[in-house]
Amino acid sequence: MSEEGNDKNNKIILILIVIAFTSPLILSWYVFNYTNFLENRGMSNHGELIVPPRPIVDLSLIDPIKADRKESLHGKWSMVYVTRSCDKLCVDNVYRMRQIHIAMDKHSLRVQKVLLLTQQHANELSDLLVNYAGQQVINTDLLDTNALLDKFRLTSSDNPLEAGRIYIIDPLGNLMMSFEPDANPRDIMQDLKKLLRASRIG
Repeated sequence: MSEEGNDKNNKIILILIVIAFTSPLILSWYVFNYTNFLENRGMSNHGELIVPPRPIVDLSLIDPIKADRKESLHGKWSMVYVTRSCDKLCVDNVYRMRQIHIAMDKHSLRVQKVLLLTQQHANELSDLLVNYAGQQVINTDLLDTNALLDKFRLTSSDNPLEAGRIYIIDPLGNLMMSFEPDANPRDIMQDLKKLLRASRIG
């Protein structure tokens, strides 16, 4: 076979490999954004499904306990709590997210716990969150927090900073679900497990 023929075969093989690795991501993205797949599986029973999902750019995360640990918003399923600074209510929700994360068992490696704080930096939380290993905080340095908060605004009169909700973001950065402040952690866990079972991403 000629060298030109070998090059052509190599290109075909490379294209097939790329398709094999990217097609699950593309399919999942299409299903979540353009079908009623989740609703048909009863995903709206507990949390509120956000339709259409709202894309959020990839953001860097800071671990207040392990400052050298570098993570990002994309790549895992994220439970996100939004507030100004981490007061008692915030700590209560950090605890809830930790308990949900523990209950996820074998799925826990696919999920991360995230805080979005608009008036407090992650380096101020090391003592407060010392018992909450793995808790991530969005790095708001040089970030337009108002534009980001708009993504979490479910209605025109909604104030995400006072809503007290826990939000779910998929590994591609799509804001998909929200849960009321009084949502049962078991319900959040069940919905999250269904999402993970329905998806091969993250």
